[in-house]
Amino acid sequence: MAPKRKLDNGKSSSSKAQKKNGSNTESSSALLSTDEMQNLVDEIIQSSKYNNLVPLLGQYEVIKTEIASKKNDKVETAGRRLSLSLFKAFQHLLKEGHLVAKKSYDDNRKLVVKWLINKYDSFKDIACDFIQTRFKYETSLQLDLLEIVLNLIRLESQYLKSGSNDLFFPNITYKKLCEALLLSKSGEVLSDGSSDSFLVLEFIEKFAANWDLQFYFINNLNEVLENWKKTKTDEELRSIFSKFFTIMKGPLLFTQEVDELEKQQTWIQRKLPSIAYKQSQFKTQYQKAFLQILSYPLSVPQYKSILLILHKRIIPNMAQPQSIMDFLTDCYNISDDPVIPILALNSLYELMRKYNLEYPDFYTKLYSLLTPELLYTRYRSRFFRLCDLFLTSTHLSANLVASFIKKLARLSIGSSASGVVITIPFIYNLLKRHPTCMIMLHNTEASKDEDYVDPYNNDEVDPLKTDAIHSSLWEMETLMSHYHPNIATLAKIFGEPFRKHSYNMEDFLDWSYLTLLDSEKNRRYKTMAALEYEEFDHLFEAKDEKKVYAEGWTL
Repeated sequence: MAPKRKLDNGKSSSSKAQKKNGSNTESSSALLSTDEMQNLVDEIIQSSKYNNLVPLLGQYEVIKTEIASKKNDKVETAGRRLSLSLFKAFQHLLKEGHLVAKKSYDDNRKLVVKWLINKYDSFKDIACDFIQTRFKYETSLQLDLLEIVLNLIRLESQYLKSGSNDLFFPNITYKKLCEALLLSKSGEVLSDGSSDSFLVLEFIEKFAANWDLQFYFINNLNEVLENWKKTKTDEELRSIFSKFFTIMKGPLLFTQEVDELEKQQTWIQRKLPSIAYKQSQFKTQYQKAFLQILSYPLSVPQYKSILLILHKRIIPNMAQPQSIMDFLTDCYNISDDPVIPILALNSLYELMRKYNLEYPDFYTKLYSLLTPELLYTRYRSRFFRLCDLFLTSTHLSANLVASFIKKLARLSIGSSASGVVITIPFIYNLLKRHPTCMIMLHNTEASKDEDYVDPYNNDEVDPLKTDAIHSSLWEMETLMSHYHPNIATLAKIFGEPFRKHSYNMEDFLDWSYLTLLDSEKNRRYKTMAALEYEEFDHLFEAKDEKKVYAEGWTL
């Protein structure tokens, strides 16, 4: 049996340090020198003077106070040395088994172990508190403490096991770290809704390469995310989302095969408990975590950022992707920003295509997205790609398709040149695909009646009730006189027989003013323009001796 350890091992350098600083409490009122810190740690490792942990842990209060308001390289360096020294001390205690209360220990020994565990937990809490605190400048001490906690997780997995063959991941310590990172006040929320926290960015490097950090990050957060929603302010919730999104937006190491997962690199450098290899467990927890975080009051940039990757990186990892339908429906109905419903289309399409979900009045909502702002937004290409898919079916009502054709034609009249370049071939393809709408090009009533009034109701929200099928595409004839020659030429296709095959929309979706100008600049002309080489001495011909060049002007 190992000898009993006493909490008080006589006078040590810790008592001398306390006496020197005039304090007998757990926190020292002045900062110890690096030599004094090292001596205290050496006594812990070599002489089992565990009481030295008290003044060492108390030093963090001094360090935090000193660096909270101003940059102090000396104090920060001392904090880094202190953290490294304490890490070595607790590493020694972990390896020697002094943080595990075995059944064979007597009561006194168990009390010693309990006290040591308490100090060890205090050290981890202090480290997480520093990670969570926002200082006026970025401190390398916070990075050191992040690295130390991650290394303690690795050590705990090896030395805090209940049995020699048990697979163990220190979930409690890792959960503290994850919460501290998400609650960290360092960094700002960027324009795309993510975070530039240097601690989060440092953590991502290890998170992206280790499967266990990814699995237990998702596995730990469902309950705490729900609690934060009830207790945190909207601004705090947006900050939490920014860090969560920054961590999770990259690709994960999750695969569908257990054998492949077992080959993935792990931070603890050991095989994980069996629960980490259960696909259903990962997908269920992944889904719960995202549903919680997506229920937060997000900003417009955060909505846009999450919707951009939702259909590719998030929905495939969910156990029941249908559960995200409510979030997408809410996004589709947001009217504050016209871009958000457009971005929600991708994920809605995935759910309808792969999971047979139905969206009530889908085409009515799609029709409502045809606004003048649509042709100016940077995501118009995404919208037209999806709209082309939604209007592919030949079983759609002629009234419905005609409403889309007429609405786009009407929008083209006041749109930018780069927007019209998209709508003209799009309308042509719709007419080729739905020949019953060709009547809009050959409306005999419109051509004969001088008092003809367009029956199309531009304000009607239901595409089945706009009466567009009885209208005419006079807008296309107007575009034949467009100021830009390319658009005028493109619009003249509607005045010719429809013998051309459908346009490839990919050739037009990415056009902009820059591409239009480039096409004009690089165009090769068949004949050169006429030039005048005759030289003149005067701007105007002199009429008499006074050389009257213009009325009222003489020399």
